[in-house]
Amino acid sequence: MTFSFPVALKLDGRACLVVGDGDDTVNRLQALAEAGARLHLVTRSSSPDLALRAREHGALVSEREYRATDLDGVWLAVLCDQNAELAARIGADAEARQVFFCAVDQPGDSSYSHVGITRSGPLFIAIGTEGKAPALARRLKQELARALANPAVSEFVALLVKLRESTPRAERTSRLTREAARFRLEGAFVVDAPDA
Repeated sequence: MTFSFPVALKLDGRACLVVGDGDDTVNRLQALAEAGARLHLVTRSSSPDLALRAREHGALVSEREYRATDLDGVWLAVLCDQNAELAARIGADAEARQVFFCAVDQPGDSSYSHVGITRSGPLFIAIGTEGKAPALARRLKQELARALANPAVSEFVALLVKLRESTPRAERTSRLTREAARFRLEGAFVVDAPDA
């Protein structure tokens, strides 16, 4: 069995395509907008609410069916609909153009899978299950988000950022390693017994 190679993509200013109609479409648009992506939404929906919300995230909106040419000049693409035929089509088009592609909840046609992300300033934790157990990834994200919501965590992250900027390069690794050692996770993950 092979596993995914996790990376943190820098999408600032890069063209990204989102294809879809539902609530998950808006969530993906928001996440990509937060990463600074230039967005194009292709949607069969004529919902003014979806178009409005997409435009609020700076997206160009095309209310029509997907076309292979929608991938021209695109760096990353996402299909948010549960449409296996469309996933296979976009997946093949994306592969031919070497565009990263994810069909949400359809890992077979995807070249990457989304991960759950929780943040505290520049610190982020990504949780993934190779697209095979997304409910577990969402639950872990909730638990870790609760832990990172502690104000002491964001203060500590800010301190480490300042120390990195102010510490001479020759001393940086040893000093930051010592400081980071003050951070720890206490407790354990627990799995309750299933309901009878």
